[in-house]
Amino acid sequence: MAWWQSRGTSHYSPADLYLTRLMDVTIAAWLFWIGSSIGSFLNVVAWRMPRNQSVNGRSYCPRCNTRLKARDNFPVFGWLALRGRCRTCRLPISPRYPIVEAAVGISITLVGIAEIYRLSLPYQNQHWHGGPLWVPMVDQAVLVTLLYHVIAIALSWAMGLIRMDGHPLPRRLSTTAAVMLVGGMLIFPTVMVVPWQMQVPANWRADGLHVDAVMRVITALVAATFLGRCLARGLCIGADPKLDPLGKSTIRLIDLITMIAVPALVLGWQSLAAVLVVGACITLGLGRVLPKSTDMLGRFAIAMPITLCLSILFWRPLHAAGFWPSDGSSPWVLLTAAALLLFTPTWLRERQTLPPEVLPLEEAEDHDSDQADSTVLEN
Repeated sequence: MAWWQSRGTSHYSPADLYLTRLMDVTIAAWLFWIGSSIGSFLNVVAWRMPRNQSVNGRSYCPRCNTRLKARDNFPVFGWLALRGRCRTCRLPISPRYPIVEAAVGISITLVGIAEIYRLSLPYQNQHWHGGPLWVPMVDQAVLVTLLYHVIAIALSWAMGLIRMDGHPLPRRLSTTAAVMLVGGMLIFPTVMVVPWQMQVPANWRADGLHVDAVMRVITALVAATFLGRCLARGLCIGADPKLDPLGKSTIRLIDLITMIAVPALVLGWQSLAAVLVVGACITLGLGRVLPKSTDMLGRFAIAMPITLCLSILFWRPLHAAGFWPSDGSSPWVLLTAAALLLFTPTWLRERQTLPPEVLPLEEAEDHDSDQADSTVLEN
């Protein structure tokens, strides 16, 4: 960056800008340290919370239950230093731990840089970044908004990791998300970033608009519920909150709506349909990366924090683009995004296994013979 900013001028050389640009390196390193540490904690949450264990206390080896030393618990690099094995029992430790730490760290680092340097958020004062005096502009609104987004990203990652493992979302996690995200927006309306209305003045600011914050929360939750039911045709086949409120498919639907509510609160109801379409496309790509045992809802759950981070990073250019639904967009743009979302269950459809009593006669007989063969093999 120092070389790029000093080219074409004789007033200063790259060496004159090294100390200035060192500030950028410090900010990026600090953000990655915080983000990867959050990722390390989310590994604990994803393992312990579905098992009703406390998330407090030091991390330990899942093989021999030995507590990890402080230097071994260093995010990402601790696992690399141990070469993926426990220092005590020398048994392998899953590479999932550093992968999650790195993924969360990178996502929070990118979002933090984009917001501290005012590169991503709409309705925000901008400044030129091309010269040697490129510095972050931080005030209370920026810090509160960044903290809110970091919490939302962390909660979205936690939900994705738990659902990827096939566990239903713990009630403690859903309650924490509701308190942090809904309560945070009602207390600090600044974190709305964009309004809940479709038409606002060009100089719109969210400071002090508590009534608008209430409407923003209501519209976001209604949109998440409605669009979640649309996706349920593929991800939660058979869900029926009225006739089967405690059924497995209904629980999957509730988890789906909860995961969708996070980007709905952060980004607003206007762009939610387009965000979910992008998330559905990312879900298809994750099929080649995640374990084959991960079901479609688990893949979609991991796609949600990735989509949320990308949406925040490119929020300003997308907000100004005519094809992306947002406040000020044409109703036809919103309807087009909603129509595209209606087609996503065709490629996100979860494979459904029916019991023998509802299968056709020939399939039921084949199912019974397969069960008999498996019983003989077990005996």
